[in-house]
Amino acid sequence: MVNATKGLFISCDIPMAQFIVNMNAALPASQKFIIHVLDSTHFFVHPDVAGMIRSAISEFRDQNSYEKPT
Repeated sequence: MVNATKGLFISCDIPMAQFIVNMNAALPASQKFIIHVLDSTHFFVHPDVAGMIRSAISEFRDQNSYEKPT
């Protein structure tokens, strides 16, 4: 018997993948969003968390951006 799950496929580099895995690990068990880790750079996640992942990545990049002093 085949089981199908609707989800979102994420492809990224290894550092960003580690960020997403750590973000998932910090959540309680009822809120974890990773359905399956395919390999070190590909994930299958719940489709309703796309906005949350995008905003967390955007905030992470803003915090780690270099701004040349004036």
